[in-house]
Amino acid sequence: MLLHPFSILLFRRTLGAFILSAALASPAYSADAVLRFNDPLDTPARIRSDPQSRPLMAVARAGARLIAVGARGLIVTSSDEGRRWTQVVSPVQSDLLAVRFVDGTHGWAVGHDGVILASTDGGLQWVKQLDGRKAKDIFERYYASQPGGSGIETAKITLNANLGSGPALPWLDVWFENTRKGYVVGSFGMLAVTRDGGQSWQPQFEHIDNPDALNLNAIRGVGDDLFIAGERGRVFRLDRDSERFIATDTGYRGSFFGLVGQGSELRAFGLRGTVYRSDDGGAHWAAEPLSGDQTYTAAVTDAGRYVLGNLAGQLLIGAWPNAAPRMTPLDPPLRLTGMTTTRDGLLVLTSLDGVRVVRLPESSSAAKRAD
Repeated sequence: MLLHPFSILLFRRTLGAFILSAALASPAYSADAVLRFNDPLDTPARIRSDPQSRPLMAVARAGARLIAVGARGLIVTSSDEGRRWTQVVSPVQSDLLAVRFVDGTHGWAVGHDGVILASTDGGLQWVKQLDGRKAKDIFERYYASQPGGSGIETAKITLNANLGSGPALPWLDVWFENTRKGYVVGSFGMLAVTRDGGQSWQPQFEHIDNPDALNLNAIRGVGDDLFIAGERGRVFRLDRDSERFIATDTGYRGSFFGLVGQGSELRAFGLRGTVYRSDDGGAHWAAEPLSGDQTYTAAVTDAGRYVLGNLAGQLLIGAWPNAAPRMTPLDPPLRLTGMTTTRDGLLVLTSLDGVRVVRLPESSSAAKRAD
């Protein structure tokens, strides 16, 4: 099973655990060093001298402020449209992969070790709402209280596969519809919902057509619809009446890492330069005839157009509706992880090399649609 491309950080953490266990077997390793281990879930992120140049995985806007999150719990903010960045205190050292704000004050960030952080002041202060340790207990008690059935039994198996060996696996994305109701999605079919702004979280493994526990890589709202993009070409759409995410087989067999849309027109993007298009709200899909094989990892829609970014530092820019997109390289290139826009239309990019603000190139079709 394939994780989000930047969940390679999870491998690094697993490798670190292996190195530690090997060191413990050595007579030269001091027992005192073991006692100095700090659990990343209980340890605030280190203050860095150059936080804007560290690996950052996602960026979002909170009113007049920009917030980016990244490796080892890093959170940085900018109040001047990305010209200067300041690190703020983060309660964890777990890698953060996604951040979302529903207004100028209320936002959430998620990442490895099952971490969910929340802010109610526009990203200046953060508190931990949930982690993998707490989730295991909360989710187990929830399913123990539910009537039996195949869906519940499958959900219990999914829960044990994710949290039975500890809290390492990540939430990969977060989406809030308002300040009360939100969702998180993650590895191996992890799905949870809150209806009280994150004060409590409820597992929803049985509320999605995902019996194989495929990775759920991204969740996005488009108009009144809510979609999840995942492995094996799956796109799930929320049926509001049943509160269930219904699977659509797009015809693709690789992983989608994100989705962007406007009205009934959608783009799902992922591995090896793959982009699939739907013109009917996700009911039917077809591959976009694009060249290139670099994985798409980030997207934004703004001013009547959309922008996709890939690992080679290239931007695919198109206009809604139905305009043919064109590719524009960044100079120098960035290994892109996330993007948003400034209030005056500049593009804010996060990458494994930090954060950058660039002017979005205009295509004639995009400019015409934006007018």
